[in-house]
Amino acid sequence: MPENTTEPTLYHRWSSVEGQMLRMVLGAKGLHWNDHPCALRDQESAFDLGFAELPVLVHADGQAQQGKLAELAALDARYPDTPALHSSIPAAEWEAFVQWRAGLTALGDRLIASVLPAYEEICSDPEDMAFYRQECERRFQQSIESLANDRYGAYQQLENRGRLRELGKVLAKQRCYTGTLSLIDIVLTADFHLLRLLDGVTIPIDLQYYFQRVAEACDVSLNDGMPRSL
Repeated sequence: MPENTTEPTLYHRWSSVEGQMLRMVLGAKGLHWNDHPCALRDQESAFDLGFAELPVLVHADGQAQQGKLAELAALDARYPDTPALHSSIPAAEWEAFVQWRAGLTALGDRLIASVLPAYEEICSDPEDMAFYRQECERRFQQSIESLANDRYGAYQQLENRGRLRELGKVLAKQRCYTGTLSLIDIVLTADFHLLRLLDGVTIPIDLQYYFQRVAEACDVSLNDGMPRSL
């Protein structure tokens, strides 16, 4: 357990989308937390906390959770004196967003898999890199190189299916998905900001500005955990 038990502690990997979402939610709520990045092959930390996988957020009262959407939404009730990020979203709009996201998750995961080695926890150690390569082949039945070679067609599918250009224009006008910072903005940014690292792929400039805008509102850097500034 963390030394400072008056604040929550986040056990996470930099390359984890759910870990990124937790960091952004905590930042958007103005909460201070103990940041505990874990090694890529560290399974013990999750097991010790009673979970099968990271990230795990341990609250000051000892209760713990992960970063699934329902758990992120529940943080509004746990920290009622902080900005509401989920309860401010109309129920129908949230449900529509969740369904839209579900239709893009598999394709998005394949796209970002080839750029996750930008994180130091993967690229800094040959054994970690070899482990990550094996995980990619297990999950996608393709090597990192094959996934990278497929990026152009896969991105076009994602852009068309998700209507990313139209989305970018709406977000440029509204600044945030619902007009004010919400959990939808955090999920969108965590899911898709790494698309900007795809070599030769240009995502809509409106989305690039939007990702940076959301990160700044959450007081986090989207490059945290990377060995060099991008």
